Amino acid sequence: MPPLEETLLAAGLLLLAALSLFDRHLVRACSWFVAFGLVVTLAWARLGLVWLALLELVLGAVLTGAFLFHALGVTPSVRRPRGFFAHWHDPVPLTWGLALERLLPALAVLAMLGVTLAALDDDSSGSLRPGGLGLLVLGLWAFALHRHLLRRLLAFNVIGTGIFLLLMSLVGPSAMPAAHGLVVIGLVVALVGTALGALLVRRIEALEWAHAAAPRADDPST
Repeated sequence: MPPLEETLLAAGLLLLAALSLFDRHLVRACSWFVAFGLVVTLAWARLGLVWLALLELVLGAVLTGAFLFHALGVTPSVRRPRGFFAHWHDPVPLTWGLALERLLPALAVLAMLGVTLAALDDDSSGSLRPGGLGLLVLGLWAFALHRHLLRRLLAFNVIGTGIFLLLMSLVGPSAMPAAHGLVVIGLVVALVGTALGALLVRRIEALEWAHAAAPRADDPST
């Protein structure tokens, strides 16, 4: 892949990941994540990994996106989340001080990884490796910063993509089939984790509704 195309793809991945992780509108954040999955698909295809690109399209963009919207309760006929997600925003206000404080562990991980990878003295991966590192630190930061379960699901998937990119940037041609298999397994595990997380979020929503609807003992009208 030409260096300019690699750079543009890496920049697009980082931008879409940041939008999906930090857009405070949950429906829009999930939409950004689907777009992120499509760009990841394009990146694998441009690297010549066609089967991996097809799996990323089906598992990483279509099915994962469907589970995320299911967790929100959004369907073609229901465009606005209700109940547990009616307000869309995190209950804890995000301040710059809190954000920077929680960014430090992610920066420490990035620094350690950067030093280790720089010691390999290998320029063959182009923008793949820094792009993977960037996704990893963004996902770690978002996972530490947010308390909303759906936002943590988004961060979990971005972290996984960063790890997959790093893995493919570290292997040589002889180990590429094994690395390809590991990424496929990782995509399946990420999809299962997202599906379980979405079902858990829906269960929590149901419990929230039941708790809100239950009559209270001190309510004079009961």
